[in-house]
Amino acid sequence: MKRVIRTCVSCGAKREKSELVRYVYSEKPEEDTDGNRQGRGAYVCDNEKCRDIGLKKMKLTRSLLCNQLRRTR
Repeated sequence: MKRVIRTCVSCGAKREKSELVRYVYSEKPEEDTDGNRQGRGAYVCDNEKCRDIGLKKMKLTRSLLCNQLRRTR
């Protein structure tokens, strides 16, 4: 079986997709509990520290909006 590896936007750790939490952007970053919502996704480790860093330091928002920011420049 193929392993799916993703990178945490908060700490940069590379882990299997099942070990991370996916966030998608609607009006703000929202947790994708099912892992199947449409839209651009970003991943963080499944611990409080990485979630706080991702949300408070706007790393999730920057990661999720990077394509929109490039188009407006």
